[in-house]
Amino acid sequence: MRLDRVRTLPRPLAFVLPGGGALGAYQVGILKALAELDVAPDMLIGVSAGAVNAALFAWNASVAGTAHLEQIWRSIRRRDLLRVQPGRITMAAMGRRPSFFDSRPGETFLRKHLGMRQLQHAPVPLAIIATNLHDGRPVVLTDGDAASAVVASCSFPAVYPPIQRGDLWLIDGGVVADIPLDIAAEQGAASAMVLSVPPLAAGAPRLRAIDLLFRASTFGVEAHGRTVMRRPPLGLDVMEVHAPPSPATTFAIGTTHGLIEEAYDNTMAWLNSD
Repeated sequence: MRLDRVRTLPRPLAFVLPGGGALGAYQVGILKALAELDVAPDMLIGVSAGAVNAALFAWNASVAGTAHLEQIWRSIRRRDLLRVQPGRITMAAMGRRPSFFDSRPGETFLRKHLGMRQLQHAPVPLAIIATNLHDGRPVVLTDGDAASAVVASCSFPAVYPPIQRGDLWLIDGGVVADIPLDIAAEQGAASAMVLSVPPLAAGAPRLRAIDLLFRASTFGVEAHGRTVMRRPPLGLDVMEVHAPPSPATTFAIGTTHGLIEEAYDNTMAWLNSD
């Protein structure tokens, strides 16, 4: 069984959680299955939506923790993360704002669950990945305020504004490092389990500018991720918890609850197969 293989992965074992917006719900089902089977990480590396899951799970990496994480995802509503302000959208279109949406509602939502926790105090070592807007390189956040680090990692360009931490301006980590296996190795991992989110299912595209933009960016991130998985760092043992394609989109916030059950069932079947 694959579960036997998982149990013999070299330690330290990193759970790598890529981004995917609303599709991050799928990772909750994976974590639930792994926790029930007593497969625990030695470190967590989160990117964008995966950073949300990694941060929340880091302080309660258990069956109870995944139940709480599931409850949080089921409680999310679009207004918690995306509040339409026509004036701001107009100003952004005119080049007078850095984004179409304000990230403060999302930070308030995260702060409700993370409080003022500091990354360096996480019971399971935690790394949050963002992108340095100055030079396009990934930034590994392992200390300081957890909530603001997660907001930075989730700041999809133009949708949300860049986040300033110290002298750096940070945006979504998935822009350059959606599956940061090299960072897992640099952090000392001997093996990594990649908790993938569903790739976009094939289908007729909606021919609206914003839909085409997000669809194209999704394809770009997915293609880069496949390249990374084909060429992992030397010495790093990698397993991917595969996710089947889904028609659900990155911004389908509050409508992806079914992905949690789907992921749990798929992961249990995958782990118990040859």
